[in-house]
Amino acid sequence: MEKKKLFLIIGIFWAVIIFGFIAFKEFTLKTGEEVLLKTRPVDPRDLFRGDYVILTYEISSLDTSALQTDVTEFKQEDKVYVSLNKVDNYGIALGVYVNKPKEGLFLKGTIKNVQGSRLNLEYGIESYFVPEGKGREIERQRGRNLDVKVAVDKLGNAVIKDLLIDGKVFRFE
Repeated sequence: MEKKKLFLIIGIFWAVIIFGFIAFKEFTLKTGEEVLLKTRPVDPRDLFRGDYVILTYEISSLDTSALQTDVTEFKQEDKVYVSLNKVDNYGIALGVYVNKPKEGLFLKGTIKNVQGSRLNLEYGIESYFVPEGKGREIERQRGRNLDVKVAVDKLGNAVIKDLLIDGKVFRFE
């Protein structure tokens, strides 16, 4: 009898964790501020792997000498916040901070590489999973403008809402 209770408790524990993760993402999607991010061209051989698309953004590589900062030196694996200004609904980087901004639109990221004043960042939105067998549809769109609409919550967490090709939401057929 005791083993059954322990097994049930463990099962409930994992169900709560999984539900909490899903609820957190859904909350961000529903309540987060929408912003468009411009993607950078990606080597076509790496654009499609399996059933997801690898995305890199203009704000994934930033030159800190041209931005506002709150520290003089950044290190690999630092958690940072990139403040954004919305211009025609596109997020344009204004600054990179180690301390969370008190207001405004910002994304939470991690520094993956530091090369002088240039930072390479990841925001947790670099992979976009597509319906099984549908990755080729995106691969055929190569050469067109690919943007990503994300929802950003007050803590800087981002969730991908849509892929846009030439300004139109891309739907899988």
